[in-house]
Amino acid sequence: MKNEKETLFSRKSLKYDAILYDFDGTLVDTIPLILKCFHIAFEEVLGIRKDDKDILATIGLPLWTAFREYDEETQRKLHDAYIRANDLYLPTDVRIFPGIHEGLSAVADLGVVQGVVTSKRRDPALFTMRQFDLEKYFSVLVTREDTTEHKPAPAPIFFAAGKLGIADPKRILFVGDSIHDLICSRNAGTDSAAVGWTYMPKDELASLSPTYWLENLSALSCILTEREL
Repeated sequence: MKNEKETLFSRKSLKYDAILYDFDGTLVDTIPLILKCFHIAFEEVLGIRKDDKDILATIGLPLWTAFREYDEETQRKLHDAYIRANDLYLPTDVRIFPGIHEGLSAVADLGVVQGVVTSKRRDPALFTMRQFDLEKYFSVLVTREDTTEHKPAPAPIFFAAGKLGIADPKRILFVGDSIHDLICSRNAGTDSAAVGWTYMPKDELASLSPTYWLENLSALSCILTEREL
């Protein structure tokens, strides 16, 4: 068994002090549900069906922002219709991606703190975390309610860093599945990792030059210890 001095040394020698994750599309497979709820809202309020590609481009932004092309009254109706659909299908239509528990557990075993930074509302985020027993891994959860500015602005990452007591953004790795996550990371000055299981166009993510590509979450333990991926 390592003594306390050896353990302290090993933690100091790790590449990052904290890993922050986006939630939807990164840790849990909510993208089909999100698309479903958008389609229900657009059909109910406007009688139209949007292309999946157009909807995907807005995922990762706060929900209200996704409807910004419409007048305020239409935005409100679309928002409310989406929330009703999401509340209805959230308990049954979400899956967890393979290997997430194993990856999070390996990071926790190294003594690195972890957190979630999402534009999602707090209640549904917590519901899904508890549904898949994820809450135990995280020291901080930043949701839409916590900041006035949202991704791709850096404020949510700064808020999480403040909660964790980390002053140097280069000691944080941000993991996400969308261009909004990667731009948020760049704006905050953190390194970034894009997940290979993203639903988003990979060429768009690649154009933003993420620090790492992850094909499984367990690769994070290799990154932290600077072993070969």
